[in-house]
Amino acid sequence: MGTQLALTHAGCDGDVEAAVVHELQQVDAQLSTWRPDSEVARFNASAAGEWFPVSAPVAAVTVEALALSRRSGGAFDLTVAPLVQLWGFGPQAPVGESVPGVEAIAVAMQRVGWQQLEARLDPPALRKRFDGLSLDFSAIGKGHGVDRVAMRLDGLGCHSYLVDIGGEVRTRGGNSTGQPWRIGVEQPDGGPPQWVLRLSGQSAATSGDYRNFRLLDGRRLSHTIDPRAGEPVSHALASVTVVAASAAEADGLATAIQVLGPDAGWRFVHREGVAALLLVRSESGFERRYTESMSQFLQP
Repeated sequence: MGTQLALTHAGCDGDVEAAVVHELQQVDAQLSTWRPDSEVARFNASAAGEWFPVSAPVAAVTVEALALSRRSGGAFDLTVAPLVQLWGFGPQAPVGESVPGVEAIAVAMQRVGWQQLEARLDPPALRKRFDGLSLDFSAIGKGHGVDRVAMRLDGLGCHSYLVDIGGEVRTRGGNSTGQPWRIGVEQPDGGPPQWVLRLSGQSAATSGDYRNFRLLDGRRLSHTIDPRAGEPVSHALASVTVVAASAAEADGLATAIQVLGPDAGWRFVHREGVAALLLVRSESGFERRYTESMSQFLQP
């Protein structure tokens, strides 16, 4: 996944390291777009029209992603892969050193559309409705990996843990003092955390425009692509932090809200009852907005 794992646990019975490494190797073999033998890479290279057999976890996370696409009006979209590649954030080297033109964006957009993807759980399989449709799980894959690690820890009888993969976290129990886990919310300007999440049994994820970006033709391009517009997001929403039951849900929701932006995203979190903290750029710094359901987890 191109990131780091941090794991704190207590009460486990068995070889935690071996179990976690094995689980993450399975996740990589299933969801990676950087290895040509992964399930997703092979699906991306497959022809349209026929059901493509996949493992049960791949089918399940795809079903979850499609549900989020419907909820967000397409702001979250697994089929965004052609646009990710076009803007230089895909597994291959950047295709150019200048901003893609209108025609190139239009061509890539013809290969994007979550409505053209189907998933079933029994037997687990995916199907694309046209050739060239390809998937990118970057916006939900880390959260899914966190959940998979947590599942293995549950199976080992761990009574307390904090799993962190690249900032996406899942918790159970509490820390060594018996208190909820304390997780700092990163400041987009690199300053010290101004907010702390207190979690016990919940998951959290943050999506922002400040970590992964490219500079092209004098423009600062976020890695977060709006699949509806075909371009990187360019609004004032700097970051979104979401608390949810699973890390995959938090990861996907944070991405969807980041795409929607400060206004549509704010309406979405209220409509959907999402526990969210939005940091919006303003002339005086960052405006902080959080939902009532988020306030129970926040400690200034």
